[in-house]
Amino acid sequence: MTTAGQHQTDPTRRTLLTAAAVTTIAVLTVGCTSKTRDEVVPSSSPSLSPSTSAPAAPEAAEKSKALAAYSGFWAESVKAYEAGSEKGTQLVNFASKDALNQTLTDIANMQRAGTAMKGTPGHRAEVTSLNLADQPPTAKISDCFDLSTWKLIDRATGQVKAFPPEQPMRYITEFDAELQGGQWVLTKFVRRGDQKC
Repeated sequence: MTTAGQHQTDPTRRTLLTAAAVTTIAVLTVGCTSKTRDEVVPSSSPSLSPSTSAPAAPEAAEKSKALAAYSGFWAESVKAYEAGSEKGTQLVNFASKDALNQTLTDIANMQRAGTAMKGTPGHRAEVTSLNLADQPPTAKISDCFDLSTWKLIDRATGQVKAFPPEQPMRYITEFDAELQGGQWVLTKFVRRGDQKC
């Protein structure tokens, strides 16, 4: 048995289901086609919901750029820690302020101790906050820093030296970054040796 209310809602419900099905097929077809975006004919069906991806696009792009700067910092740091000097690296393009000063101090201390680093540390970095309204814009990056693939060596003999027993092999590091002249630059970092990952 059907009621009057059911008779009134069935056509509306059928229309919404049909519109949803057409939209789904159009999305799947566009996703599976081999044509480029310029060759795809736009659908004449109205959108069922407003797009929310536009505001997120600039943030996603800036997060990617901040992570690229972070990767650049570590690529140059690895060279400097192995050589015992920042000379011949582009470290200053990726770090400034405390982050640069602390890194240069670490490298100088290792040089004096006759040690160096060999290999490359592992990373699982992510941007945990981004504020494009700050002047300059700022970001925070958190990384699960992995020392297991980065070895401490004796500079004179090349022999691997053991890390102190209390040294965790994987722990959290946190970096501050800011946009300077259109380029993300790391400005400060903290090693959280008590936060293993």
